[in-house]
Amino acid sequence: MTNPPIATLTAWASETLGKDARLDLIPGGGSRTSFVVRTPDGEKFILRLDNGDGPLSGTGFTLEREHRVIGALGDAGPRVPGILAYSATNNAMLMTFVDGATHYQVTPDAERQACIQRDLMHQIAKLHTLRPGEIGLPDFAALGTVRSAVESDLGTLAQMYDRPDTPKDPLIDFSLRWLAQHIPDPDGRACLVHGDIGPGNFLFDEQGNVTALLDWEVVHMGHPLEDVAAILCRSLGAPFGYALDHIRNYETVCGVSVDRRALDAMVILVLTRWFVGLNLGLSHPSTNQNLAVILSFRQSVAYTLACMLAKAHGIDTPPLECEAGHRAAGAIPIYDFVVHDLENAIGPALSDPYLIERTKGIATLARYLRDLDAVGVERLAREEQAALEAVLGVSCLDIDAAMQAACRSARTMSNDTETVRFMACLLALATRRQCIWANAMGDMAYRQIEY
Repeated sequence: MTNPPIATLTAWASETLGKDARLDLIPGGGSRTSFVVRTPDGEKFILRLDNGDGPLSGTGFTLEREHRVIGALGDAGPRVPGILAYSATNNAMLMTFVDGATHYQVTPDAERQACIQRDLMHQIAKLHTLRPGEIGLPDFAALGTVRSAVESDLGTLAQMYDRPDTPKDPLIDFSLRWLAQHIPDPDGRACLVHGDIGPGNFLFDEQGNVTALLDWEVVHMGHPLEDVAAILCRSLGAPFGYALDHIRNYETVCGVSVDRRALDAMVILVLTRWFVGLNLGLSHPSTNQNLAVILSFRQSVAYTLACMLAKAHGIDTPPLECEAGHRAAGAIPIYDFVVHDLENAIGPALSDPYLIERTKGIATLARYLRDLDAVGVERLAREEQAALEAVLGVSCLDIDAAMQAACRSARTMSNDTETVRFMACLLALATRRQCIWANAMGDMAYRQIEY
């Protein structure tokens, strides 16, 4: 993939605004690339771009679709940025700039955090009350029940996952089958759900008011608890208070009691969507991607998904306890030197936020590679292959063949005893990988969803 066409985008923004424009890249962003557009008179706008190398590029979750939904919401629902223009040629849209901060920029005090959490739930409740057919979204309105909406969602995920180049994982196959069999409140009314709301995807001000919900790329029809689940799941990346507080806020705002099993299913659905999307993104690698963020968050998602599915099958998941890796005697600590220089020599000399973020990412990858090297790539593959062969009762040529056999079994397994044993095996594999990543991930490795 090529770098974002800055000159072309700048020309389009300048023509649209009727004044000179300058684009400054906003670091981060998982599925889209975003810029702050600045004009000589001090005005600011946001330009959002599908550069073709994000996890959702080339899927049905297009930027045109996102633009259409935000435009339809307007003043009718939750607070969103205003749409100024959309360019199919550039696959970009221009929006108003909304003042506010995200949890990746600011850590609010407890009182302000509580206000933010309550107002966020009010914004979500507004979204859920909207009737898609009444705001110009008839294609969304066609999925009127939870069953039809979730089945459509699972079908979309299966299409994304079944692409030949998407990395396969038996945990995804297992989860897709389980979700199809455990749709909560199937005859209930489906509603518009953001699908990825939580820290990083909304702005707030100094008073604790939510000023805008952002990043609507996966908006769809679904179960209303899916947005509660997304808040809990996004807290894996940036702490956002206690899960029970979010649940109580939802119950207070909506006047309902949250069914914990239904919420479990929606947490599993959100994590599965992310796992598929992250794997899809890795199927077309690009230097534009922040590989450290994608790989570390994918591991966090995989481990948490394994824990949630284990819980659904009555399997205990004890607190994560990881031992430090041991370097072979006489080995030169190359990775330690790399991390030291990145964090103590190169990083402090940088001022560009993008370069600072990338430098931190390289240090994260170096830590992971150091601890993976301590275990041994070949040893890990042999032991994972042996574990899968034991639970499946088969003999495989190598780890790739064992993984393929596990994926096939995950989609067809029906015996309850075999299913529990298989899930316990997947949990053990995910736990070991989490421990290998733990030092590189830091606190994120130990965050879990508990309520």
